[in-house]
Amino acid sequence: MAWWPGTLRFLRRRRVFTAYVLAGSLAILLIVGWGAYRLAGRVEQQAQLSTWLLSHFASVHLGQGAGGGLQEVLTRSRELDVPFIVTDNQDRPLLWNSPVVGIPMPESLEALSRTDPAGGNGGDIDRILALVREYDARNEPFAITDPRTGQRVMTLHYGASALGRQIRWLPYAELALLAVFFLLIVWALSLQREGHEQKLFAGMAKETAHQLGTPITSIMGWLEILRDRRPDDVVEELGRDVTRLGKVSERFSQIGSRPQLGDTDLAATVETTVAYFRRRLPHLGGSVAITVEDRHARGCRFNRDLLEWVLENLIKNGIDAMKDGVGEIVLSLDDGPDGAVQLRVRDTGCGIAPQHRNRIFEAGYTTKSRGWGMGLALVRRIVVQYHGGRIQIEETGAGGTTFLITLPGEEPFVAV
Repeated sequence: MAWWPGTLRFLRRRRVFTAYVLAGSLAILLIVGWGAYRLAGRVEQQAQLSTWLLSHFASVHLGQGAGGGLQEVLTRSRELDVPFIVTDNQDRPLLWNSPVVGIPMPESLEALSRTDPAGGNGGDIDRILALVREYDARNEPFAITDPRTGQRVMTLHYGASALGRQIRWLPYAELALLAVFFLLIVWALSLQREGHEQKLFAGMAKETAHQLGTPITSIMGWLEILRDRRPDDVVEELGRDVTRLGKVSERFSQIGSRPQLGDTDLAATVETTVAYFRRRLPHLGGSVAITVEDRHARGCRFNRDLLEWVLENLIKNGIDAMKDGVGEIVLSLDDGPDGAVQLRVRDTGCGIAPQHRNRIFEAGYTTKSRGWGMGLALVRRIVVQYHGGRIQIEETGAGGTTFLITLPGEEPFVAV
């Protein structure tokens, strides 16, 4: 199976790839944001220069006594992208570039001469006075002076240009787009991982079932010959193991297809699995006790062969975790919330290290020197995908580990 090492490398390195994508995206965001900030600063400088030139030209025209020229300067200034308001020495508004400020000029300028700078004018005039105060709080206004007397005759108040405001918002828009892009990457990686795992499980299951089929058939033939010649307990135990090999083949064939959930007696399945291990414990070495508690729980629909596989994996992991092969494994059944059934498998082994807890259900992840990292991945797949349940580490530490399996109640679940 040449695809197996490559698949494992992909599953192990995808976190590194995701970290690289995130780091690169943040670097791009910082660079673009810094550039946008500098560009916004330059736009503000240009806005300041434009308004200064406007006030300067207005002063020059006043000095030349060109009233018509002054009016032309002020009129053409309305085309500036920078919002500005011109007031007289009594702080009454005289002119503003209405397309940018967003407030239309009155048809009669005589109404402006009656403005009370303290307020109470109502409508657009008071809004203009409020903008004057807002602009002055942000930028120092420019004085339009009469060169002949050197006295201020008008004041030019200006705010931030529309382009500058848009540029300052640009990094936030880029951040939102980057977040969407990153979520799409994570989603694509998740789909890719699920696709790899799906192909991995299906391919491994079909190949294993195929490889087991021929030797199992042959062994069954030899077993019949042994029964005729030597009908004793050894042959019976051998028969049980051959039956078990057939069950293993059947399990793998179900992993590669859609299993049927037709069983309801979960307590009997637990007892059968525990009985099998009790017969094999003397041959495994050490001293491990396996007990079953709280057998009374509501019924649920499940696939017996696959759920036995789940229990065997968890029990075998518990035995492997025992120090010096001494300890206890306890299985318990209980009614859960919302009509669910809870199955706990608790061992007194060495526990699971913190750095491994979030990854033990990943395909290809293992802490054993010769492990494939498939046991708990299969467990999770059987419980979650085929039975619509949940599996989690309820507690772990120096005193052992407890796995909690939650299965739906009698309502049938359609496996996908």
